[in-house]
Amino acid sequence: MIYIAIQAWEQRKLGELANSYSGGTPSLGKTEYYGGNIPFIRSAEINSNSTELFLTKDGLKNSSAKMVSVGDILYALYGATSGEVGLSKINGAINQAILAIQPQEGYNSQFIMQWLRLQKQKIIDKYLQGGQGNLSGAIVKDFDIEFPIYEEQKKIGNFFKQLDNTIALHQRKLDALKQMKKGFLQQMFPENGGKSPRVRFADFQEEWDQRKLEVLAVFSKGRGYTKSDLVEKGSPIILYGHLYTKYEIIINQVNTFVTMKDKSVISKGNEVIVPSSGETAKDISRASVIGTKGFILGGDLNIIKPKREINSIFLALTISNGIQQKEMIKRAQGKSIVHLNNSDLKQVKLFYPSLGEQQQIGDFFIQLERIITLYQNKLDQLNTLKRAYLKNMFI
Repeated sequence: MIYIAIQAWEQRKLGELANSYSGGTPSLGKTEYYGGNIPFIRSAEINSNSTELFLTKDGLKNSSAKMVSVGDILYALYGATSGEVGLSKINGAINQAILAIQPQEGYNSQFIMQWLRLQKQKIIDKYLQGGQGNLSGAIVKDFDIEFPIYEEQKKIGNFFKQLDNTIALHQRKLDALKQMKKGFLQQMFPENGGKSPRVRFADFQEEWDQRKLEVLAVFSKGRGYTKSDLVEKGSPIILYGHLYTKYEIIINQVNTFVTMKDKSVISKGNEVIVPSSGETAKDISRASVIGTKGFILGGDLNIIKPKREINSIFLALTISNGIQQKEMIKRAQGKSIVHLNNSDLKQVKLFYPSLGEQQQIGDFFIQLERIITLYQNKLDQLNTLKRAYLKNMFI
C-alpha cells in the first residue's frame, strides 16, 4: 500500500509575511502636482489598467503618495469600494484609501488576493456594520490566512487567474454586444425630426408614416395586484416593477405568482405593456411584449393591443427608444412617484414603416437579444463556478 503524505496548511497573519503601506493625495490646490505622467491610482481603479488622474514628479515627492508596481496586491480600505482587491495592472502611485501588499518570498500574490476576495463579505460584515466605519492597514495585517506549500499556492493562484481571464473575456464580449445593440437602436429608428432611419434593410426605401398611437391601438389597464399578494405557487403574474428591474423585449416566463382574484386581466398574447408608475420618468418609459397567453396583468400596467398594421415587437422597441421614448419621458408626471397613463400614451406620435419592415426589425433585435442572453447566462455560470471553487479550495 502506498501512503501519500499531505502537508498541513499553515496559518499566518498577513502582516507577518508581507510588506504593506498606504499612500496619500497631493494638495489639490497645487496645479503643478497634477497632469504629469505618473498614473494616480484611486480605490475605484485598483482593477483598471488606466487612471483618470496623473501626478508630476513634484506631486509625488511633496506628498504621501507612494509608488506600486505591476502585480502588487491593492486593497481598498474605505469608501464605496471597501474590501475590493486586485493585482495592480500598472506602475503608479496610490492614495490613502489603498493598502499595497507585497508578499515575501514563499507566498503567492494571486493566492492571497483570491483569499481576500473570498473573505470580502465576512470582512465587511465584521468591520463595516451597516456601512459605517473604515478598514485600516492594522486590521488587514491582522487577518489570519491558511497557506499550503508555495507550489500549491501557485497552482491555486494560476487556476483562478485563468478563470478570471475567461470571465473577463466573456464580459468584454457581452459588453460589446450590448454596445452593438445600443448602436443599432440609435440607427434603426428615426431621430431628430427625420422620417426614416439611417440604417435599413435592403428593399425598403419608403419614408415612414407618422400617426398618433391612439388610432393604431386599443388601450386598457391591468387590475388590482401588489407585491403583498405574491405567493410561492399560484397563477403567474406580471407586475409593473418587472419591466424596469428585469427588462425584456418579450416576456415569456415569470417567477412571480398570486392566488387569482375575480375579474383579473389575463393576457391573450402579443399585448404591449408599459408601467403606469415608477420612481423616474425613464424607468417607466419602456415597453415589453407579452409572448405567452395566460399571464395575469397586475395593476399599474398600461396595456396596448396594436391594430393590424402595427407589429407588437416593433411597437415595444420604438416606444422604448429614440423619439418616442423622449416624448413619453416628457409626458410622465409627478415628483417622488411619476405616472404615465393611457391618455398620455395615446398622444405619442408613432413613426412606423411597412408591416414587412417592422417584422424584420423586430426579428433582428430578438435574435440579437437571444445572443446577449446566451452570453449573460454563460457569464453567470462562470461566476457561480468561481464562487464554488473559492469556497472549496481555501480553508
